[in-house]
Amino acid sequence: MVGENYHDFFLASASAVGALIGLLFVAISVTPKAVTGRSEHHKERLKAATAMSAFLDALVVSMVALMPGDNLGTGSSIMAIAGLLSTAALGVIGLRAGVLREPVRPLFRWALLIGAFLGLYAVQLVSALQINGTASDATHVKTHSILVIIMFVMGISRAWELVGGSSPRLIGTITHPAPPEPARDDPAPDPT
Repeated sequence: MVGENYHDFFLASASAVGALIGLLFVAISVTPKAVTGRSEHHKERLKAATAMSAFLDALVVSMVALMPGDNLGTGSSIMAIAGLLSTAALGVIGLRAGVLREPVRPLFRWALLIGAFLGLYAVQLVSALQINGTASDATHVKTHSILVIIMFVMGISRAWELVGGSSPRLIGTITHPAPPEPARDDPAPDPT
């Protein structure tokens, strides 16, 4: 169990991510064919899988941190290895499903996303191995809490894209503001 300084954080995190996983299942159930159906929906399945992977990691790490004893290092190591393997598998599935046939920008974005997830899981694994059975080292517990926050952000952004939200593009939003409202034709006044 982590110290009192982090107990409330991991408790709130486990509660919040549990709710987010429930909402992800609702989003998937609205369009189940897109996520579980034919191969032309590979993008939606990959978005759902990466969101679920991020949420599941945050949930398990938070719950293990709350368990009595010093289990954070072991539990987080297992989740990091599972995350590395599943992300590598998702990368291969994405390539086989036709990500290479996409224009350069989506391909670059996909490679960046897979690389970011692999990097996060690698940092988690290194930090978990350094805990070495004792969660009293506040530095590594803090690293895990930051990783949980990042997993939240990544999972939420993937879920947002899954439900049809646009990808956030700060530069595009600044340089291309919303188009102006179309002019309305006012009806001619009634001559009577």
